[in-house]
Amino acid sequence: MPKKTKHQYFDDPAITRLLGTVTALAGEVFVLKARNERLTRALLANGALSVDLLEEAGGDPALAQWMAREKDEFAAAILTPLVEPDMAQRRHEKIFGDDAVGRAKA
Repeated sequence: MPKKTKHQYFDDPAITRLLGTVTALAGEVFVLKARNERLTRALLANGALSVDLLEEAGGDPALAQWMAREKDEFAAAILTPLVEPDMAQRRHEKIFGDDAVGRAKA
C-alpha cells in the first residue's frame, strides 16, 4: 500500500483526490451562481437588461469562442486535485514548513 500523505483522509487515496475535485467544483459553482445572480439583478433593476436580451446573448459567436477557450482552463483547475493529490500538502508545507503538522500536535 502506498504511503499515506498528511492530507489523505480515506484509506483509498483516489477517494481523497476525488473529494478534493468535488469540493473545488462545488466552490466554483457557488461563486459563479452568486456572481451571476448579483449581476442579473443589478442589470434588470437598472433597466440595462431584459430577460429576452439575456436569452439572445446565448447565441453570440464571440461567447461561443470564449467558452471554448475557457473550458480548458476551467477543466484544469477542477481536475488539479485529482491529478496532483499532494498539492494541498505541498502548499501547506511551503507556508508553514515541512514539520508543521508535527509542531501543531505538540
